[in-house]
Amino acid sequence: MQYIVETFNYVSLFFIVFFAVFLMVTLIENRKRIKGEIALPQHTIFSTNDSDYPSVTILVPVFNEQVTVSKTIHSLLALNYPKDKLKIMVVDDGSKDNTWQVVQEYKNHPQILLHQKENGGKYTALNYGIANCSTEMIGCLDADSFVDADALLHIIPYFKDLNVGAVTPSLKIQNPDSILGLMQNAEYNMGVFTRKILGFLDAQYVTPGPFSIFRKEIFAIVGNYKHAHNTEDLEMALRLQESHFKIVNAHKALVYTVGPRNLYRLYKQRVRWTGGFIQNAIDYRRMILNPKYGNLGMLILPIAMFSILLTIVFLSITVVKTIYNIIDTYNKIQLIGWSFNFNAFSFDWWIYNIQTPALIGLVTLILVIFSIWYGKKLTGVKDNKIMDVVYFLTLYSLVSPFWLITSIYNTVRRKDAPWR
Repeated sequence: MQYIVETFNYVSLFFIVFFAVFLMVTLIENRKRIKGEIALPQHTIFSTNDSDYPSVTILVPVFNEQVTVSKTIHSLLALNYPKDKLKIMVVDDGSKDNTWQVVQEYKNHPQILLHQKENGGKYTALNYGIANCSTEMIGCLDADSFVDADALLHIIPYFKDLNVGAVTPSLKIQNPDSILGLMQNAEYNMGVFTRKILGFLDAQYVTPGPFSIFRKEIFAIVGNYKHAHNTEDLEMALRLQESHFKIVNAHKALVYTVGPRNLYRLYKQRVRWTGGFIQNAIDYRRMILNPKYGNLGMLILPIAMFSILLTIVFLSITVVKTIYNIIDTYNKIQLIGWSFNFNAFSFDWWIYNIQTPALIGLVTLILVIFSIWYGKKLTGVKDNKIMDVVYFLTLYSLVSPFWLITSIYNTVRRKDAPWR
């Protein structure tokens, strides 16, 4: 048993170090490209010929979003983009609250289109919008998210590459003012870094609901959104990659989203995300270890699936060892009685032997801290928060196994996690 554990530890160490080095090498190779990547146009001065800007429709699918929908729409109206080139389509997916009444204040606005349909899920609202718009570009903004005024200007220039089918933004947490919010703030900053690197590798596997922009014509080629285990944005990205469309990242295009404000809602959200990834990866298993799909098929998807296995194995080992230690301690107390030896807790750096799990933890720690820091740097937003890293490092590893276990359980049962 000990031999098996040690072998697994060394294999895990190899993959973690390999992946960390791979990400760093990719970053170093593209650092100049990041610095000089597509300068932002003067946002108050548009071309004398507005035809330089493609027409864009932003879909806002809503379901019971009466609290945040107005702020979301206002952020879109504040976008620095030619007004005659930008449409905002609100699709109410059968809300049960006052969402439809709230959006009526915009019914006469020249840029805003209001539509109402029976409830069918977010993907049906998106497909409804796609069928009812005729612009060159189409995007989505969740009704709990808000865009920076220059976000669209940062995204559109990437479409000069005709092979680009979609462009993703950088996601930030709106007002992270609690321990949970700060933890998510660090996580999202790490996501900014990861998404940028994956963009360089042509290996992004999710086009986030908050403000990913697509060429409208690609939907005629690859098809519309699907239910996809309640993670339609992930499935769409895999489908685009399967059809060899590029998905690139505009790291300066900032979108702020409201993160879950309690552990239960965070748990529900992450069960949906994690379970959706696992089940979509299974659906698209033909891409895994298939050289036809480049870095995504040969590296990113296999490592992502392996990391899930790795977490489960380490968690299982930890639980088994903890139970064993408790039983062993109890047996010792039964035999010799209770005793407490302070010398047992002495620490000598000279004889300390760094075991493989400690090395894995150290490498992972360095990678996580660097990626969070660099994610902050990429967005260009001043963020001097330090406690977000502390909360992420201390709390995330404690709570994430719960939604991972539930996601695997749901996958085995072939059960999709509910949207809310």
